Amino acid sequence: MAGRRARRGDPFAGTENELVTPPWRSADFEAQARNTSLWRMALRLPDTARYLVGLAWARRPALVALVVTTTAAAGVASGFGLYSTASVLRQLVTEGPTPQRFLAALPAILVVVAALAVQRSADAISQYGTEVIGVLMRRTCEEEVFRVSVTVPLSAYDDPDWYNARELASQSTSMHVDGAWSRMVTAVGSLTGLAATAATLALLDPLLLPPLIVSVIPDSWAALTNSRALYDMMRRLSPIRRRRWLIERLADNEIAAPEIRAYQAQPVLQKDITAFGDILQEEELALAGRQARNRLLGRAAGGTGLTIAYALLAVFVVTGRVPLPVAGSALIAIQTGRARLADVVLAVNRLYEESLYVNAFREFLRDCAARVRPPRPVLAPSRPHTYAFHQVSFTYPGASDPVLHEVSFTLRHGEKVAFAGLNGSGKTTAAKLLAGLYEPTGGRITRDGVDMALVDPDSVHTGVAIVMQDPIHWPVSLAANIRLGRPDRDDPGDTALLAAAASAGADDVAAAVPYGWDTMLSKQFVRGTRLSGGQEQRVAIARALYRRADLLIADEPTASLDAIAEGRIYRTLAELDERTTCVLITHRMASVRMCDRIYVFDAGRIIAQGTHDELMALGPGSRYHDLYQTQASGYQDAAVSGDGRPLSA
Repeated sequence: MAGRRARRGDPFAGTENELVTPPWRSADFEAQARNTSLWRMALRLPDTARYLVGLAWARRPALVALVVTTTAAAGVASGFGLYSTASVLRQLVTEGPTPQRFLAALPAILVVVAALAVQRSADAISQYGTEVIGVLMRRTCEEEVFRVSVTVPLSAYDDPDWYNARELASQSTSMHVDGAWSRMVTAVGSLTGLAATAATLALLDPLLLPPLIVSVIPDSWAALTNSRALYDMMRRLSPIRRRRWLIERLADNEIAAPEIRAYQAQPVLQKDITAFGDILQEEELALAGRQARNRLLGRAAGGTGLTIAYALLAVFVVTGRVPLPVAGSALIAIQTGRARLADVVLAVNRLYEESLYVNAFREFLRDCAARVRPPRPVLAPSRPHTYAFHQVSFTYPGASDPVLHEVSFTLRHGEKVAFAGLNGSGKTTAAKLLAGLYEPTGGRITRDGVDMALVDPDSVHTGVAIVMQDPIHWPVSLAANIRLGRPDRDDPGDTALLAAAASAGADDVAAAVPYGWDTMLSKQFVRGTRLSGGQEQRVAIARALYRRADLLIADEPTASLDAIAEGRIYRTLAELDERTTCVLITHRMASVRMCDRIYVFDAGRIIAQGTHDELMALGPGSRYHDLYQTQASGYQDAAVSGDGRPLSA
């Protein structure tokens, strides 16, 4: 596979090694492929079938019973009709058809017609039930993928393997789970019909069965091998497909659209889309060649088996072992039996193919379940008086260097505290640990002395509100965006909502948008709009205030606000009632003067703490003093004209 040379100014430079030596050609992937061999995967089919039946039974047990009954009835009816056809042929062909013989055969003919009617009716009912159950199963699985994705710890989002597994699970639920159920029902129906046909053929002459079965085995091998090859390709190409999808998303992303055009990035993005497309095309064409070769071999060998069956039947007729009318019935039975056997093989092959994706979906659920801490009977203290770090260290999953090094501090109920420092100093990571979004890799985090690792994980988040640096705006109404802070809060007359909005300045946002509080915050809706960065920040702060949390963490909450709005927000945070502990994360030193205590972070450690005055008293050379003076001098310089005179002069 041709690699891609790194280009100067290429935003994707550094990823070309993944294109030259893809991750699926690594020793780890080959080991995984060996552990999921064709035979191993085939042995999982019964387990997959049990899972699908259980999933369907949980939604509509009566409908499942109806599908099973009608599917079996259709198979039995087809076999009975075939046997009755053989009886008709014997009566009509043995001595030539006459009106008398036709009348004698009429009951058997009516049986054939009735059997055909039963088969078609049962098939129709079974198909309807199968489709209904498939829709229900697909919805159940899609919602399950969503549920585990939003409940898994944040550490999963730092694991690329989790993303690959989630993509495969999403494909499985949207395209393959209901397909697997449908294939399984088809396989059961085909097996029932095959059993009835085989019984008919055995009654005519049992020696005709072995060559019939042998004629289908090569096709089965080819189909199973091709199904496994397709799944392997889908699995190993998952990282590349996701990379290409991420770039494709930029084409209809209203946030990315201006920068793509301003920086004239279209050729670069198009070139990468083409590069990823070349990889996918090369793999897909290679797979098509392998599959064609397998099908050719399978059909050639299968044709040989069928030829043997026909030759054997001819020998039986010539030698008198089988009378001619019976031979005609046997010929119909062979053709019907081979068609039934082919249906079984096709259905099982398709079921096998779909089962690979069903198993990927189940593996994803198991992986997510293993990542989530199990519920515990002990709850985190409500309205704790202290939040403490005890020699806490933290390393992100997959990283080698820790972000925090043995950090210790104690926050007291009602304090207004700041985490200050340069970007990358560890202050945001410390806040995420404090909120319970991550678990420390070393040390302990306690509330009122209770170790958070020993309590129910959901209870850790109950009393916490967070304002992120880049807050999410939900595609719902403006009012609902704020209520999401605590959806179950009883708020008659929207009193609390309006108060939180007024404190955060979100009331001005409601006055500015077209439909007030009912405005949808997405331009993808007819009555929707897109907020500015500052407006989004105000809504996020209002959402946090509406939550009425014991601990409020604000990570650069005024990054998108003008000076007047910024001052309003900081006054709001300073005036929070004493029941709320507030942690402000910022690198803007002027914003933290009102805090009761300031912790200065540097390279993952707390290097100083105290009030603003205490930290400034440390003098030049101390990190806080120097940062504050540097930022203050910038404002002073901006207030002086080019010739040194004050701008107000």
